[in-house]
This record gives sequence, C-alpha cells and structure tokens, in this order.
Amino acid sequence: MSSAPGSPPIFADRAFQAATALSVVNLIAFFAQEVAGPLWPAPVNWLPMIAIIGLTQLLCRRVQTDPAAAPVVQRYWRKIEIGTWLFTGVAVLRITAELGAAVWVVPVSVALHIVGGVMLTAPLIGLPVSARSRARKIGVWLDLGTLSAAAGLLIWHFAASQQFAGGTVTPARVLAAVVIMGAGLNGVYLAARVVLSGVDSFARRGLNWIGASAVIGGLGSAIAFLDPRESVVNLLVLVLPLAAWTAAVGARVQVVDSAAGGRPRRARRGYNLMPYVAIAAVDAMVVYHDVRGTGDGMLIDGVAVTLTVIVVVRQLIAFRQNDALLARIGVQEERFRRLVQNSTDLVTIAAPDGTVTYASPAAQNVLGVHPDDLVGTDLTPLMHPEDVTVRRQFEALVAEPGRTATFQFRLRHADGTYRWLETIVANLTHEPAVAGVVSNARDITETRSVQERLSYEASHDMLTGLANRTLFGDRVAAAVAGAGPEQPVSIVLVDLDDFKIVNDTLGHATGDALLVHVAGRMQAGVRPADTVARLGGDEFAILFDGLAGADVDQVLTRIAAGLLEPAVVDGEPMTVRASFGVVDGHGGDDAGDLLRRADIAMYAAKERGDGGYERYRAGMEARGAELNRRATALRTAILADQMVVYFQPVVTLPDGRITGAEALVRWQHPDEGLVGPGAFIETAERSGLIVTLGTWVLRAATREAATWPGELTVSVNVSARQLRDAGFPDVVAAALRDSGLPPHRLTVEITESVAVGGGATAENLQGLRDLGVRLSLDDFGTGASTLSLLATCPVHQIKLDRSFVPGSGGSDAIADAVAQMARAFAVQAVAEGIETAEQATRMAALGYDRAQGFHFARPMSGPDLSARLRSQVAVA
Repeated sequence: MSSAPGSPPIFADRAFQAATALSVVNLIAFFAQEVAGPLWPAPVNWLPMIAIIGLTQLLCRRVQTDPAAAPVVQRYWRKIEIGTWLFTGVAVLRITAELGAAVWVVPVSVALHIVGGVMLTAPLIGLPVSARSRARKIGVWLDLGTLSAAAGLLIWHFAASQQFAGGTVTPARVLAAVVIMGAGLNGVYLAARVVLSGVDSFARRGLNWIGASAVIGGLGSAIAFLDPRESVVNLLVLVLPLAAWTAAVGARVQVVDSAAGGRPRRARRGYNLMPYVAIAAVDAMVVYHDVRGTGDGMLIDGVAVTLTVIVVVRQLIAFRQNDALLARIGVQEERFRRLVQNSTDLVTIAAPDGTVTYASPAAQNVLGVHPDDLVGTDLTPLMHPEDVTVRRQFEALVAEPGRTATFQFRLRHADGTYRWLETIVANLTHEPAVAGVVSNARDITETRSVQERLSYEASHDMLTGLANRTLFGDRVAAAVAGAGPEQPVSIVLVDLDDFKIVNDTLGHATGDALLVHVAGRMQAGVRPADTVARLGGDEFAILFDGLAGADVDQVLTRIAAGLLEPAVVDGEPMTVRASFGVVDGHGGDDAGDLLRRADIAMYAAKERGDGGYERYRAGMEARGAELNRRATALRTAILADQMVVYFQPVVTLPDGRITGAEALVRWQHPDEGLVGPGAFIETAERSGLIVTLGTWVLRAATREAATWPGELTVSVNVSARQLRDAGFPDVVAAALRDSGLPPHRLTVEITESVAVGGGATAENLQGLRDLGVRLSLDDFGTGASTLSLLATCPVHQIKLDRSFVPGSGGSDAIADAVAQMARAFAVQAVAEGIETAEQATRMAALGYDRAQGFHFARPMSGPDLSARLRSQVAVA
C-alpha cells in the first residue's frame, strides 16, 4: 500500500498500526488453533475482534472530522461507524454464549449480525456514482450484470451446489444455498459497483478496500454460517476482524489522499478489465464442463449465452459512444481550426529553444509574413533591440512547465516598421498533445500610440510642445530630491510683459503664434538637460539642474536679448519683453517653497516695469502679503459701500455750458479719508476685482445721471477685462433698466488698445451699439491711433489726450489733425485736461466743441454736481 506523492505514509497512524498488528495476531492465532487445537478458553478468541472493530471506529471518526473530506464522504463513514457498533454487540453476545448463557443468545447474535450487515450494505448502495451520461450509466449496469452473472455461476458451482451433494434436497439445504448465493452475490455486486463506477470525492484506493470489505464480510459470513465441517474456532473470528481491518484501511487511505489534495488520478480508459475477467471465468467453466462433464452444463451454457448477449449490447453501446465521441472531436477540431485561422491574434507554438513549430494565418496580417516562413525560425532577430530582455524572460518561463506569463514587446514587420505585441505565453511542454510553448499575440500598436499620445498630452502644453505645469512640478520635485546638499538647483518663472495688449489688439491667433515664438527662443537659449515649461497663459518656467548664480544670470540675459530681437510673427514684426523671477535651491529643499519664492521674485521683477530678472531675497514675501492685504481691503470696501462716484463735468466750447459728466471712482477710506484711483486701480486689475468694481461704478453712475435734467449724459470708463467677459452688454442693459436712464445718455469710454481687440471684445462692443449706448475713444493719440481704427470700430466720440493739448506739451498740428479727423468721420471731438482759459479758447478755435478739465470744474460729488446743474438751469 503506497501513499500518494507528498502525502503522509499509510502506516503513520498509531491506531491503524495497532489494528494491523491485532489483525495479524488474530490470523496467526486462528490457524495455530486449527492445527494444534484450542490454546485458551473460547471466549478469548472474540476479544481481538472487539479491539479491531474499536480501532476501525476510531479511524472512521477521523474521516468524519477531516475538513478536507467532502460531506458525502463524511456521511458514509459515519454510517459505517454505526454499523460496526452492531458487530461489537455480536462479539459480546458470542462471548456470553461461550460462557454458557441461555440458548437464545446465539440466534439473537445471528439476527444482530444480519442487521449489522444490512447497516453496512446500505451506505454502499446509496453511494453516488461518477458516471454522468446515460450511455455511461447503462454501460456500468451492463458490466455489473456481467460480473454478477459470472460470480453467481461460480458461487453456485463451488459453494451453494455443495448443499445438495448426494442428491438430498431439504428446506434447510435450500435455505442454506439461498443464503450463500444471496450473501455472495450481494458482496460481489457491491464490490463491483464501487470499483466499476467510481464515486466522486472518494479516494480511488479507498473504494477498492471498501469493495474488498464487502466481499469478505458478505461471502465470508455466509460460508461461516453454513460451514458443514466442525472448525476448532468459529470461522467468524477470522472473517469479521478481517472485514473490519479492510474497512480500516479504506478509512486511513481516504484521510491520506484527502490530505494530499484529492484521490490519486490515473489515466482514464474507455474499458474495464473486470467484466472480461468474469467472461474468461465463464469460458473456463464451459471448457471445464466439456472436459469433466459436470452436472451444471445447462446452467453454464445459459450463463455463457447471457454474458454473450450482454457483451454484444455493451459493445454496441461502446460503438455508439465512439461514433458520438469522434463526431464531437471532429466538430471541435473544425471549430478550433476555423477559430485559429480567422483570429486576428497570432498564435504560435515554439520549442523550448525558441524555434517556431507552428504559426497561425494571422502572421500575414500582424507581421506581413506568411506563417510557413516563420516555422523553423527563431523570432529573436525580429525583436526591437530595446526588447531583447524578453528573451531571457522566455527562457525562465521554459524552465517551469505549466507557468503562464504576459509580455509586451516589439517585432519587426515585413515593411520594416515595428509592431507592439501583447503576448500571453503558456509553457505546455509537459502536455504531450502540444509539447511546446504556446503564445497568443495581439497587435496593440495603435493602443500604445494612443496611450503615448495621451501621456504626452497630459504632461505637455499642446500649443508650444513644452512641458506643462504638472510635468514641471514633477521634475522640480525629482531634481531637489535627487540632488546632494551642495548641488545647486535653480528655478525661473517667466511672465511676458504687456502680452494682454497683443491679444486685445491683434487677436488670440496672433497671441498664440507669439507664444510659440517665445517658446522656441527660450528652448534655444538653455541646455538640453534644462526644462522649459509653459505654465499657462503667458507664464513660462525654466528648471536649471546643477546650475546657479552667475551662470543662470548669463542664460537669462541671453534669453531676454533673444526675445527683444525683432521677429515677424503672423505677419507682424514683434519684440517681447519678459520679467524673470529666480530662486536658487539645493538638494533637500521643498519644491513647493521654491516655486512660491520664484513666483514672488517674478512679480517683483514685473512691478519694476523694465523687464529683466529679479532673484528671490528674504523678505520679498512681505510685498506679496501686502498685495493680498490690499485686495482683501478693496473687496471689503466694495461690499461695505465705501466706494463713491465723483463726476467731472463735460462742457461746450466756447460758452462752457455743462452737457454731461465723466464718472470717476473714489474710495472713502475709514482711516485714510478720500483716496484717489491711483491707490487701488492697479490692485483691482491684478486681483480681478476690476470687473466687480466697474459694475458697481456703472450702476452708481446711471442711477445718479437718471436724476439730471434734460439730455445730460454720463461717461463711464470700462476696462479691457470687463469687455472680454461674455454678457457684458447684459450687465449694461440691466443697469439702464434699473436706473431708468435712456441708453443714448450713457457713454462707454474705452481705450484704443481695447477697441482693436477681437473675439469677445468686438462682440461686446457691437452689443453696446445695438443697445443704443454711445461709445467714446479715451486718451486718443496715445495708443494704436489709425484711420483704420475709426473705420473698423465706429464710435460716437474721441477724447484727445491731455498730452496733446497746446500749452500742456502738445502742438497745434496734432490737435488740429485730430479735430479734422473727427469731422471727417462725423464724430464728436472732446479735449481733455483744459486747465487755462487760453487753452479753452485755442481748442475752440481748432474746432473742438466739447472739453473737460480743472479750468471748468474739478471732480465733484453727485450732490454738488446736482446743485451746479440747478444753478445752470436757473441762469438759463
């Protein structure tokens, strides 16, 4: 009795060792007494049986409590344990009888013996078989019939028929023959059923011992009851302990095989030798009858004919099974062939040395090579040079039969390009049907391209091709993490000065082209190891790994000079001025702190106003904090109604009659008093509060102007940021509707740089015209003043900047030219900054019919202007 590989030895259990030893001692004692006569009192002969049955019960209980055993196995051995208890009772009754008890004890023990046999037989009959198909089940029953018929013949001839030796037939002899035949056939049937059909979840070797126990217990008991000769020792003393021991072997084998992970598997075959052995036995009986001339000739011939019929039926069933199996195999082979031939995946089988022994037709589509051309070759020469390490991984896989792995590598296509393949490789060298390494390769070239593109887009700016904010942050973090304490790392943040004007005047397409030009100039000015990134808008960044101090200053000077060199961008000659903020760091610094300091330095350079670079110094944070403080205070002022609107009258020339006023914002600071716009407009622009502030001024000015008499107008300055916001005309319309001011009494003042902007700015200007609001070009002459501007951006009014007024640094020629231009385009001309009577007289002579300045009135509050207007009406 060998054990399954890796399982504990069968004899490693002490209870089983004890049962085996007692069985051997009992066997020796039985035959010793048969030869030499009784050696001890008769009751002693039954004691080994009780001990062996007890040990068998212990082994049965171990199967019941084994967590590795299936529930059906545990239930079976629980029933066996219960049945063996009855045979313990049989042994006790036999001992009582041997000690001289009443005569009825022996019959009771026989009855108990029969009940115990039924108890042990029932679990065998109820065992589920592993045969699933109908044909398989019929085959099992036919084989059982073959064995039962042959066994019945043999039992009759050699055992049961002996009861009628001499020709005497009595009821007792008939009963004895029936018992022998029934017990014998029952044992053979049960053993054959278990061995032939097999039982799921049971150890195969355990089933063989279960069958042996059934034969020994059933046939042996029948012979013992009907043994005509007088034995020295009751034959049951030998039969029952032997049957119990074989059951103990079955229980022990079940535990061992369950611990090994299941019953040992053996090669499946489509036949079983036991029915053929039975047929051979019957054939031998036929020959024996022909030679010896026994009296059982008719019986033997009848059994032979019966077995022949059974065998014929069995073979016909087997033929049908074979035909069905061959048909299924054919269908499966055809299905597999078509699946492989029409699959887009390349399937190959390779020998352990890598030589291809089979290639599917998909090789033509995947690699542009006929599959026959791949057979007998090694794919290693087709691999991309960077992927040859896959060869070593393949060799490692070949060394482990049954292992599966997934690889991604490139193979050269017939057109010379490389294709990415995702390959699932299975080592089936241990499978005789394959005997090779199977690979299933899928072309993922397009998928890899998409992944690489998405990865690139996630880390690069799509307009300039530079690294984006995310990638730049990662590289800064990697640089400071990988640098030593003394290794320098420099970070530069770059902001283009007045880039907003380019977008506003020339449009976003030109602005984008300028950004691409700037990116190229910056990339050309640094080392290949340095990183240039676009963080967003007109903000760039540079990472210098291993460079600091004066070396960085030289690079930035070179970049700044390159940006100032004139270049034609989108058909326009341009130069760019930039502000650089620099911070020097070392290994171990915090990347976030370095970026924050570079940003502070960049704003310091930008506020200086002349471009160039500014290196971070301790204390610069204070200015940034101050800006945040001012923005917070301004936001609070707007919400707390600390802002007030002053109005500077616009008068006619030469008589000085007020026709309207320009709205000017002031801050009524709770501590500093009335504060002019120069103290907070820049903060509003940089913080984005200019939109909120401008909306507030618009609504306050229209409310005040709605109280003025006649057709007096109010002018409100609008920033470029307001005009870029979609829906600005709706904001103006809401202010007019809420105040009740007619649209033609509102004049929106814009600068020339704003007027030439495209996109949302142009749409909003058109929207204002559609409302009926008047438009005015403020500070005319200081920006992009051209004839085309007045043609493409029709306005109702132009306001000459104070710097061009004669007597304030201007000349009559410029003022006269602007006046003539206004008359040519039929727009109103307004002179700003009139501070003397002489200037007023001169501007009236040049043709200006409107003016404003300190000569006429300083900015005043709404109530003061209302009082002056009432005076003007009273005088009129």
